[in-house]
Amino acid sequence: MRTLHAQVVVVGGGHAGVEAAWAAANVLADAGPGAVLLVSMDPSKIGVMSCNPAIGGLAKGQLVREVDAMGGLMGLATDATGIQFRVLNTSKGPAVHGPRAQCDKHAYAEAVQAMVASRPEIRVVAGSVEGLLIEGDRCVGARVVGAARGAGACGGLDWGMLALWPEGEVELHAASVVLTTGTFMRGLMHTGEQRTEGGRYGEAAARGISASLASLGFELGRLKTGTPPRLRRGSIRWEGLTEQKGDGAPVPFSDLSGEGARLLAFPSVASFPVLRQVSCRETSTNAAAHIVIRENLHRAPMYSGQIESAGPRYCPSIEDKVVRFAERESHGVFLEPESLRDDWVYCNGISTSLPSDVQDRIVRSMPGCEDAEILRYGYAVEYDMVRPHQIDASGMTRRFGGLFLAGQINGTSGYEEAAAQGLVAGLNAARFASGQQQVVLGRETSYIGVLMDDLVTKTPVEPYRMFTSRAEHRLTLRADNAPDRLTPLAESLGLLGGGPLGGMRVRAFRRRGEQLAMLHRRIEGASVGGQPLAQAIRGQAFSLADCVRCLPDGAAPEAVWRTAYADLRYAGYMPRVQAEIRRQREMEDRRLPDDVPFEALTHLRTEARQALSRFRPRSFGQASRLEGITPADLTLLSVLVDRWQSSR
Repeated sequence: MRTLHAQVVVVGGGHAGVEAAWAAANVLADAGPGAVLLVSMDPSKIGVMSCNPAIGGLAKGQLVREVDAMGGLMGLATDATGIQFRVLNTSKGPAVHGPRAQCDKHAYAEAVQAMVASRPEIRVVAGSVEGLLIEGDRCVGARVVGAARGAGACGGLDWGMLALWPEGEVELHAASVVLTTGTFMRGLMHTGEQRTEGGRYGEAAARGISASLASLGFELGRLKTGTPPRLRRGSIRWEGLTEQKGDGAPVPFSDLSGEGARLLAFPSVASFPVLRQVSCRETSTNAAAHIVIRENLHRAPMYSGQIESAGPRYCPSIEDKVVRFAERESHGVFLEPESLRDDWVYCNGISTSLPSDVQDRIVRSMPGCEDAEILRYGYAVEYDMVRPHQIDASGMTRRFGGLFLAGQINGTSGYEEAAAQGLVAGLNAARFASGQQQVVLGRETSYIGVLMDDLVTKTPVEPYRMFTSRAEHRLTLRADNAPDRLTPLAESLGLLGGGPLGGMRVRAFRRRGEQLAMLHRRIEGASVGGQPLAQAIRGQAFSLADCVRCLPDGAAPEAVWRTAYADLRYAGYMPRVQAEIRRQREMEDRRLPDDVPFEALTHLRTEARQALSRFRPRSFGQASRLEGITPADLTLLSVLVDRWQSSR
């Protein structure tokens, strides 16, 4: 059997997979070409936006900013391909502002593929992973069945030439493996009574890897997600609908947009935004559509018993909305263009798996859509996932060293959550391959840290989605200050890479630090209306625009102004926030030995013992966040662990 060797193997070319490969390539930049093998069933689908072609939003925008601050690619790809940029939640404080961009789905995939192809450290392998290579308690590679040759070109990249297309089976040997299987593990798509195997429209399911993981002793679960119908733009009465415009002055996701994008195979990028900006439109369902839905619930897979797995509660299907919110006569629907190159429009708000004839009636009942042509019907997809209590916050499985999981395989939902996990897993997979200690981000450092900690302390019964409310330290974890929090750490970990892009990011960060310090000094020395400017900023009625007017002579770039303004708005809360962070750190520093026999600590309540045995927390801080653990349990646990250690 043919074998290929690398430092890291990444399985899957979705948002988690490309960030994992990119992060690993940055850390292993000195390891030479082919240090990272990226396995994709179809290389021309790398970076594809399979659902809504939008990036960011509430809390999700913070994740993208953090991925960018740590050297990731999602922010750059978004800025290069966004066709509408909006910051959400601007009526509230800057801590909960959520940058969002509607992207050109074709351009986005091309941008991501161009970035991957630009890295000699990454080699793409066309095939499907059917099993893992295990030696003792270590994962040392993966068994791949080669894909049928003939994937198409994307953005001028001919993957038939760029990728490896092994014939038959091939073994990929590596020090670590990252699984990012998305919705493909035993994926099953539903539209009404019709069922089709596949992870997304037109693509096959991955069957072998589920059986392999189960045979290795992993506890698997089953989740469901869904997507709405797509309409032909030319068939919509567009002008009669309420317009939703983007921001007049778009805010980029990446601090390197423009110059940085040019270095990443985008020679035409000279400014931001790059592409022509578009408007979305708003319509809604109505009482007549709701009657149609209720009359056909017996044909909906979620209600007929055809689907038994749980879907995302915070992004429900239209049939769920009609049942759960029976008192409402309408639900808003946003019509969002998917690309500048085609006529497809995404119906944001009516995700559904109802039969196609029912979808026709729902869509054509909406204002402006009376003659709408459906280009693709909505569908639900069921897929296997690995219960995430079996990983730790580095992304590595507890069962096998060197095996990492990221993305929907861990029970999450969303491009942004996937990218954040991919970055963490890719970083730690590369460090594991190099014999270095694993890195865990704390909840006080980032939304990424909150995400990873939530995954290992809670059992998802539905796809996990990030919200600002999940981050207890959100006043300090803002989108605007992501580079201040994370870029120095990324530099110390080698995540910024050794090439010109890494150097550019470091220079941009240091320049930003100098500008921020100078701006704070100028604010401290200025006054307005007879009071210090710093004091005026803390008043509720004083806006960022008011600040800029007080120092109008180009004191700093807008991004720096946003951070300085937010710093001062929240300055009065910082002593309490920092005290809470110190308290939490003390709990995190109190480590729990890996081999504590929790089930034998019979003085603890049964529920507490079961939770501790299932999740195996690494610290008292993690233990405190487990479902079913009370403060009294923690006090007793401390005594019992001390007693157990002294008796060894």
